[in-house]
Amino acid sequence: MPRGLSLVGLLVSLVCVVVLFAIGMNAMNKAVTGEGSAVEGTVHSFEDKLSLYALHQSLVVNAQSNKERFITPSGLTDGGIEEDTTANLFSAMVMGQYIKPEQLISGNEYSGYVEVDHDYDYTRHDPSAGVYWDPRFEADLFELSNVSFAHVPLLGERRDRHWRSSLGARFPILGNRGPADGVENPESMTYGRNGQWGGHLVYGDGHIEFVTSFIASGTTIERDGQVYADNVFALEDGPEGADTILAFTLGLTRRTVELQWD
Repeated sequence: MPRGLSLVGLLVSLVCVVVLFAIGMNAMNKAVTGEGSAVEGTVHSFEDKLSLYALHQSLVVNAQSNKERFITPSGLTDGGIEEDTTANLFSAMVMGQYIKPEQLISGNEYSGYVEVDHDYDYTRHDPSAGVYWDPRFEADLFELSNVSFAHVPLLGERRDRHWRSSLGARFPILGNRGPADGVENPESMTYGRNGQWGGHLVYGDGHIEFVTSFIASGTTIERDGQVYADNVFALEDGPEGADTILAFTLGLTRRTVELQWD
C-alpha cells in the first residue's frame, strides 16, 4: 500500500509547529523586551532609561528658573515640608507638563498596585488658590500608585545638597525601586519575574547607570571618620542625613520621614 500523509497527520504536524513557534516567540519576547525583569539592553529597560532621563531633564529645566533647585511641592505653594510626598511631587511635575503620566510607569512594571493615571485632572490647576497638582494622583505601593520610580526624600541634607543642579556624579537621586531597607527579598515586587533585581540609577549630574547591586559602585557614606559602602535603598544616616536612599515618601515632618518599599 502506498504511503502518504493523512489529513490527521498534517494537522498534528501543524499543531506541533504552532506550539514550537509560540514557545520560541515567548522566549524571544522575554529576551528582547525583558517582560517584567529588569535586564540591561532589553526594550523595556531602554524605555525606563528614557523615562528617567526625561524626569531628570525636566527637573533641570525647572531649576533654571528656581535658583538651581529642583521642584518641590512645598516650594510651589510656600507651604510646609509635609507637602513634599512622592504623590505630590510627581503630580506637580505632571501638572506642570514636565512629564506625562505614561512616562512615570516602568516598562518592566508588573505590580498590580501600579498603573498609569489615565484621568489626571489638569483643570484643577489654580495657582491663585494654591493648587498646583491633582490630589487624586496616588503613590502608595500597597493601595494604588500612579508612579513606578523612587527618589530621595526631600528632607535635610539630601534635599539641600542634592535635590538641585549639583552635578553630583556619585549621588543617585532617582531610579527604579528596590526592596525594603536594601535587603535581598525575591518576594519584593521590585524583583523581576526572573527572580533577580536590576535597575537604573540617575545621578545628580544626569548620567544613568544600570546596576544589579544595592551598593552602587563608588557610592559611599562617612560615619565617625570611617567610609562605608552606601546601600542605596537603606536609610543609614537618619531622616535628615546625607546618605543615598531611594524610596517612596508617604509622609514627613521637619525631623521624620515615612518611607515605603514593596
